Amino acid sequence: MKLKEHLIDSFMNLTSDGIVVVDVNGKVLEVNKKFEELHGWTREEVIGKVLPMTPDKYKGDALRLYQSLINGGQSSDFEALKLRKDGSTFYANVTVSPMKDNEGVVIGFIGVERDISEKKRADEELLEREKQFRRLIKLNPEPIALHNDGIIQFVNDACCMLFGGVASDDFKGKSIYDFFCISDKEFILERLQYVMQSDSYTEFMEIKLQKLDGTFFDAEISSIYVHKNMGFPVVQTVIRDLTERKKSEEAIIRSEKLSLIGQLAAGIAHDIRNPLTSLKGFVKLLKAKNADYVDVMLEELEHINYVVNEFMTLAKPHLNCYMESTSLGLVKSVVGFLQPHAHLYNVQIHIDMDPDIPAIYCNPDQIKQVLINILKNAIESMPNGGIIQIAIRNPIHQGVVIRIEDQGVGISGERLSQLGEPFYTTKVNGTGLGLMVCKRIIEGHGGKLLIQSKINEGTTVEIELPFNK
Repeated sequence: MKLKEHLIDSFMNLTSDGIVVVDVNGKVLEVNKKFEELHGWTREEVIGKVLPMTPDKYKGDALRLYQSLINGGQSSDFEALKLRKDGSTFYANVTVSPMKDNEGVVIGFIGVERDISEKKRADEELLEREKQFRRLIKLNPEPIALHNDGIIQFVNDACCMLFGGVASDDFKGKSIYDFFCISDKEFILERLQYVMQSDSYTEFMEIKLQKLDGTFFDAEISSIYVHKNMGFPVVQTVIRDLTERKKSEEAIIRSEKLSLIGQLAAGIAHDIRNPLTSLKGFVKLLKAKNADYVDVMLEELEHINYVVNEFMTLAKPHLNCYMESTSLGLVKSVVGFLQPHAHLYNVQIHIDMDPDIPAIYCNPDQIKQVLINILKNAIESMPNGGIIQIAIRNPIHQGVVIRIEDQGVGISGERLSQLGEPFYTTKVNGTGLGLMVCKRIIEGHGGKLLIQSKINEGTTVEIELPFNK
């Protein structure tokens, strides 16, 4: 018996856990030295007493646990806030087991406590750092994604908006490779493996990324392996949308092209005008002598002069003669002019117009030039004939929309995006200047020129013009 008691005493006092033995009424029967150390009471102070080992607001939980054990429950493990003698508290991992007599009746309980205050404090500090880290990322104006083993854990508001999502949960659990081109997967995988072996940001790299709706956009990304501020290691990727930058770069290139064309146009027009002036002078002398075909020659020279003036619109803006004109009158004038050309291609032109559309304030010659260019393109896109529908609408009561719809061969999406750029054309013998001049004229009137097309279905051109420039 003495040996058994000695072994029990040794076990209780050599363990690093606090142990307390109580009867079914909660009176302390025995405690070990670690219990005394944890709670601040001595063994003599607690034997035979009911101790306030749990804060008042948790006493109900403790009583329910004891009652459950009395009614046949098994040992229970849980975390709890425990009281010391001086009123301070500490967190402990607690295991409570019932003691039974030979007949299986519960006669008391053994409680084993392990102080986890430091661990709890460390966990709370880590959780707080993680919250601050997530808050910092969430409010960051740059799009940021956190991912682990290729699976997205979190995206901030800017990233969610960039990819067309509503909330971070729209992305959580998805593979990051869903947002890259399939052909880039191996390269991205190698890059991420490099990132996880480095402590610094990778250089920003340009790449195509895919939004939730399936559309792609130009972006640049940089990543870093984060292992200090999160509860688990993740890769943080910063994403920058390059769409506007690309547009600006393209606008600069286009502007340089236009500048070059302007210089070229001015030079050509100057070289043509000099001999043209001489020719007009000599033709007028011939007219005074009643020479044959002089009127025809003068008429053709005037036409050349008109073409030169139009070509000069590429070089520099000039004063325009704006006046009130009816959109129907402009369209009918151009249709009448191009009717013989349409007959050659077996093309019919139909006009439909909303009633009571007000007149527009424009340069009629320039608008006719635009209509001629677009209608001529529409006619020549239908080598086997067809119908061109011209609709004149007033949808917004602030301007007029002239819609020209053909049944031609259509234009691919790739080529459609380049229409209107200098020297780009879909025609074999085209220069690429006609549509560019048209866009400049319409934009000069404060309007827009929009083009939609499908291969083998046709092309629709919409000209939006305000009533007042």
